Amino acid sequence: MKAPYRKNVAFQISGLTMICALFCSCSTANRIFSEHDIVYSTARFELKYHFRDRDRRSPLYFFTQTIVREVNKENVVSYTAYDVLTLSGSSFRMDEKVILVIDDKAYPMIVDRMELENVRSISGNTTDILTADSATVSVVTGYSENNRKITRFSYNIPGTVISKIKESDQIFLRYYSGPSMITVRPKKKSINKIKELIALT
Repeated sequence: MKAPYRKNVAFQISGLTMICALFCSCSTANRIFSEHDIVYSTARFELKYHFRDRDRRSPLYFFTQTIVREVNKENVVSYTAYDVLTLSGSSFRMDEKVILVIDDKAYPMIVDRMELENVRSISGNTTDILTADSATVSVVTGYSENNRKITRFSYNIPGTVISKIKESDQIFLRYYSGPSMITVRPKKKSINKIKELIALT
């Protein structure tokens, strides 16, 4: 009687593994996409990666950066970064500062645009109660409120900084929110992809 149960569990585990592999293969993170912008006559190359902060003292929950490399018809190359930071609801408003730190040297970026958004969601907490006639009824016992602050930055990365990134051993980004110093350290895979984006011909 135990053998069929083991086969069933093994089948379920292999099925879950295949589903996880499918979702991972469909992810757009750490992949470079290219397309032609017919409006501006530019070749566009786009890279997106994510970062999740594990530091409990940090107000940062999640970070996403998209870097767009554009090449116009005169072969002039430009790089624009789009950073999205999701912070706790109790965090301070972020300073309008983005600093790239490359091999322990700080390069402040000139922020073109900064957007702020407060996200509030309410969810009900329910409990199943057994009635006198043995029926189960879900009863709302309370509500949970979740507040997040989303900050978006866009800025151009100068060619001199791009050259530094290309030859760098260490890169991280620095932001400030009240008393909090927020540091985003991209994983090695993401840094290699940024360098791959820069090296495109």
